[in-house]
Amino acid sequence: MKVRKLGRREFLRIAGLGSAAAVVAACQPETVVETVVKEVEKVVKETVIVEGESKVVEKVVKETVIVEKEAEEAVGFQGEIEFYAQAYTPTSVLVNPDPDAPKRYAMQVLSDAWNDLHPGVDLKCIPAPTGDYHAWLDTQLLGGTGPDVFWKWLGSLGTFADQGKVVPLNDYLELPNKYTEDDTAWKNTFKNPFLDSYSPKGLWGGIPLDLVSTGIYANVDMLAEVGVDLTTEIDPELGSPTSWAVWMDWHEALKDAGYMAFCPGWHGVHEWWYWGIMTGMLCRGWIDFMDVLNYHEGRPMEFQEGVVSTEEVDDAHWCMDWKPFDNPEQREVWRLFAEWVPYFAEGWATRDTDAQYQAWAGGEAAFWWDGSWAIANISQDDMREFEFTSFWLPPVTKETSEFAADPPHLPIGVGGYGSLSYGINHKCIQKGNVEECVDWLMWISTPEHDEMIVNEQPSFIPSNKKAKALPEVENMFVGETRLVAGGTHPVSNMFGWFGDSQQRWGDTLKRNIELFGLGEQTLEETIAEIDSQVPVMAPELLREAAIQYSDTGSWDLTQWECQPEV
Repeated sequence: MKVRKLGRREFLRIAGLGSAAAVVAACQPETVVETVVKEVEKVVKETVIVEGESKVVEKVVKETVIVEKEAEEAVGFQGEIEFYAQAYTPTSVLVNPDPDAPKRYAMQVLSDAWNDLHPGVDLKCIPAPTGDYHAWLDTQLLGGTGPDVFWKWLGSLGTFADQGKVVPLNDYLELPNKYTEDDTAWKNTFKNPFLDSYSPKGLWGGIPLDLVSTGIYANVDMLAEVGVDLTTEIDPELGSPTSWAVWMDWHEALKDAGYMAFCPGWHGVHEWWYWGIMTGMLCRGWIDFMDVLNYHEGRPMEFQEGVVSTEEVDDAHWCMDWKPFDNPEQREVWRLFAEWVPYFAEGWATRDTDAQYQAWAGGEAAFWWDGSWAIANISQDDMREFEFTSFWLPPVTKETSEFAADPPHLPIGVGGYGSLSYGINHKCIQKGNVEECVDWLMWISTPEHDEMIVNEQPSFIPSNKKAKALPEVENMFVGETRLVAGGTHPVSNMFGWFGDSQQRWGDTLKRNIELFGLGEQTLEETIAEIDSQVPVMAPELLREAAIQYSDTGSWDLTQWECQPEV
């Protein structure tokens, strides 16, 4: 009997799957010989006696035949693949779609074409579940259910890979994209900061289709009325006003004319946006004495040296008794915020972003800070009766602050891979369709297809390096070009220093930002209040982040100048 060993299926290339890979391997056939038992019909001739005469007649008889033959190679997964595309979900599959919302067709066209290339496989775009998507997704993943391929933020997908909730894509990303003629590794086809977007354990849990950015939306007509011509006042190399001082002059001119100048939106000052940008410009001197923990083997050195990480801030706090809020550079960040607040729209502290947008779109305010995701809706909003444009924040120069460098450090972008990224559900290992899911992700991330999907409505720029962006979106991304290697900010900002920006630490900062901005607290009172929370929250962060305390941690306290015990 002829026996031939079959090779394992290609998806065993996946790095880090461990026992899951073994399960898949065990399902592979060991030989290609199969025994087939079947009935066949054949015609036979025989001699019979009919009415005394001998005759030869034919008749059909059935026989059971045993056949040994070489089995056919496996044809791969056959069945249905569910895909949740979030904002790129085709309008045709949405439940009760908003008739005024921008229509999307690209993902449906591409899925139909991909299905034609894969007979027996039916990839279907599905609508979002009702209720809290993130809570629903967590429940599905824990139960081994949910979409085969789904949306989540790229950083979250990395965490999911560490937790075994999604398939790590590391080995696939080393291969070329089969749908392009380029031999480069798939991972190298994505714009920065993708190469530095892996998890603490060094895993990529998904691939991105786009990059998001934020910027200042400006009422061109209102500014012209107060003598500011944005066609000449925006420095094309900076993508912004020439300096913070000029930017403040515009605010003063608007205020003198009786206009509201600035709407910070939901995130502008209540999240890390302003604080991260200003810290990056005014606190670079911290690098000289804090950049000491560059030991992470899985992280390229170019992403470690020359930057101050959250870990290094905490090392300085624990081992140098350093208080980041009570130093002149960080006090300067708060001082400039206090000078800016009088130009904010009324009610900014309520975080009512809808009211702020209405004020700007209704022609009552000149500036509104928001994301590139808003461009499509702004363009179609009948309430807006003025020309608008967008630009990035300007650099702080010596004219404004003694802590500014000369020449000034340019403000780094607020954005990156924060929008549409897709991962593969860990259930696909048992289901046997990892290869097909990866194939789908390669299909939609070619330059042509990425461009087709992302540019259907102006909101983002494609993540593929060779894909072109729409001009009305691209000018918002000038800050992204200033990201240091891997997209790392040169100095981490206060929203990550001693906790999570969306939990108690973030709430502490947001509350004190509001009280200080409204004039209900002095700077001294604000710093004292924040500092009082550090001894409570810094140990909690250490317990989560250090490998000595947490299985998912990445900080090694033996590398620190001291070994704090919490």
